[in-house]
Amino acid sequence: MSAAVPQDLSGKMLVFPQESSSAHVRLTTSRQSLGAVTVCQRFITELTRAFSLFSLATPSVANDFLILKNAASGDISPYIRDLGITFKAQDYHLNRWQSLCVTWDAASGLAQLWLDGKPSILKFFSTSNISGPMIIVLGQDQDSYGGGFDSKQSFVGMLTDVHMWDYVLPPHHLDNYSQRFNFPEGNILNWRHRSHRRLKKRATGLKMAPVCIFLSLTIGISAALPRDMTGKMLIFPQETNTDHVRFTTSRQTLGAATVCLRYLTDLVRSFSFFVLATPTHVNDFHIFKMPARDEINVDIRNVAKNFKGQEFKLNTWQSVCATWEAASGLVQVWLDGKPSSMKFATNSNISGPMIIVVGQDQDAYGGGFDKIRSFVGMISDVHMWDYVLSPHHLDNYSQKFNFPEGNILNWSSIEFMITGRVLVQNKQHPC
Repeated sequence: MSAAVPQDLSGKMLVFPQESSSAHVRLTTSRQSLGAVTVCQRFITELTRAFSLFSLATPSVANDFLILKNAASGDISPYIRDLGITFKAQDYHLNRWQSLCVTWDAASGLAQLWLDGKPSILKFFSTSNISGPMIIVLGQDQDSYGGGFDSKQSFVGMLTDVHMWDYVLPPHHLDNYSQRFNFPEGNILNWRHRSHRRLKKRATGLKMAPVCIFLSLTIGISAALPRDMTGKMLIFPQETNTDHVRFTTSRQTLGAATVCLRYLTDLVRSFSFFVLATPTHVNDFHIFKMPARDEINVDIRNVAKNFKGQEFKLNTWQSVCATWEAASGLVQVWLDGKPSSMKFATNSNISGPMIIVVGQDQDAYGGGFDKIRSFVGMISDVHMWDYVLSPHHLDNYSQKFNFPEGNILNWSSIEFMITGRVLVQNKQHPC
């Protein structure tokens, strides 16, 4: 074991050349309390099994802040205060340098991944601060405070540019880190000036070859007030049978409708995008993602129509629109501006006081929620019209060009009520 000494590791990397239950690097910090964290690093490996990229333990919690790469190729699981949640569909590559950042904030409880500058959805972990003397380890997973290593979870490969902050780094700095542009160096761990212990000679430092603002969260039930949501998104950070957003409209009859929204999720199960219920029909206008990856259902007046061959993508912002008119009875889906075939649903008008919900599937008028059909991810740019939007405008919506704003629901001036842990934030636009 070598003593902890500050070193400038600019342009250098740590090499972990073999599977081991002992070789690791311990990073030194005097901090004993954290209410927010960002950790960034670059790595290269050919491992296809699970392994640890970063492990912070305190005497009471072995996995106080752990970044674990799962065996499944696209899955990465942070653990915060011993709670592990998986982020799926990450663009993980073998034998290629990648940058990885994980952020977490106790005020909201939200954590997020940024892999090569691409953000994941935000998920809820813990609102409890990390507290106690910290041991930070690279190369191993601490199953106990400072130890409990398992060779089958060890890292084999190279690590560099490890930084840690006691706050959530904003999107443009996270993007700058991935691009190797200017970013504020870590104020807890700083690769340019770091105290570390090198444990076991086989973890070595070698010369390396070149290789936006948060808004206040809303929890509980908020009153319906018109808001300009331009540039903002709704975050549904956890699977639940309660959390949802209810949009307000005074309309009680519809002979046609178009609904458009944008979403980001890593869900592989079924879930509801948008549901309009009346006392007589709980699925009067319902957009529903089916378990099969390429299938989307649209229900009109409780008549379900299935649209196959949809190019649904995980962990990527997409736009979805659904149109219907009673005169013809035809319903259609537009995913990322690509139209489906048209199908006959019903010639019957939607009629009655309407409850419109995103985040849950109404199995009863205004309720009947089931967490296994809840939405987890982000939703933005929700609009609804009382007519079928033209193909030109549907394409413009998908391309973020000019289109007529919704005359029933308009994201630029929309009334809604939040129930549960649903948050409003600025949309993330890396520079």
